[in-house]
Amino acid sequence: MSTRQALLGLLQQRPAYAYELGERLRSQLGPAWDLGSGHINGTMKALAREGLIEEVNAAESHPRRRVFAITDTGAEDHEQWWWDGTVGASLSRRPILIKIALAGPDRLSDALAHIDAHEKAYAERLNKLSRDRDDVPSNDVPSNAPVRADDVSLRLGLSADIIELEGVLRWLRHARAVVRRLQEEDVIWPSQHGRLGSPAATERDRDVARAALFARMS
Repeated sequence: MSTRQALLGLLQQRPAYAYELGERLRSQLGPAWDLGSGHINGTMKALAREGLIEEVNAAESHPRRRVFAITDTGAEDHEQWWWDGTVGASLSRRPILIKIALAGPDRLSDALAHIDAHEKAYAERLNKLSRDRDDVPSNDVPSNAPVRADDVSLRLGLSADIIELEGVLRWLRHARAVVRRLQEEDVIWPSQHGRLGSPAATERDRDVARAALFARMS
């Protein structure tokens, strides 16, 4: 839904072709909106099928480019979305959490290695985004130059990404401390399928271990 409405909003500003829309998404909203051409083209085909956008004559200098404009129906759809007050507070599903939760006593060292790798990757991305934000003109210093709305939205998007990465790094440090505690303390681990205990007892062991693990990580 967000990609659809972002494209409709950009086409309300002026007609454009797919590659240009991708460039404008990145330049106005930040690297989180660095969408593949397949994603953008697929979304635009869906919008065209629904009558929300339509192909218009391409510029003479670029006859092979398929330029699209928003239709009246598309403008109405975008306007309805704009005033929709529905808010969804979504949560991230982190693959690293699956590895930690299912590591078992024999793979805790491997889980720590995965955490280290994640922390390195996220720290590198955080440093890159911080440099990118510093390169965008800031309006904090008074000047006679007019404020560029594109710069404001780009800095805002980069700030959102930076804050999110900082949160993930804090969680990774917390996760490392939890896994190290699991290495040091007595822990009830889920029994492997078909091993110790009756099915009912095994299921209870799994529930107890799962609850204990996630309680430690909270």
